[in-house]
Amino acid sequence: MNKLFDLRFVIGLFFTIVGLLLVGYHFFASVNIAQAVNLWCGIVFSCFGIFMVILSYKQVLVEDE
Repeated sequence: MNKLFDLRFVIGLFFTIVGLLLVGYHFFASVNIAQAVNLWCGIVFSCFGIFMVILSYKQVLVEDE
C-alpha cells in the first residue's frame, strides 16, 4: 500500500500500461503510419515506465537500509 503513495511508481505503472497498449494496438491498426507511430511511442512509453518503476524500487531499497 505504501507503493501507491510513491509518485514514481504510479507514473511508471501508467506509462508502462499505456505503452503496452500502444504496442498491442500496433498489430491491429490498418494504416501503416499509425502502426509505426504506435510501435515507437509504445516502446518509448514502456521504457520510461519501467525506468520509473525501477527508480521507485531503488529508493525503497535505499530507505530500508
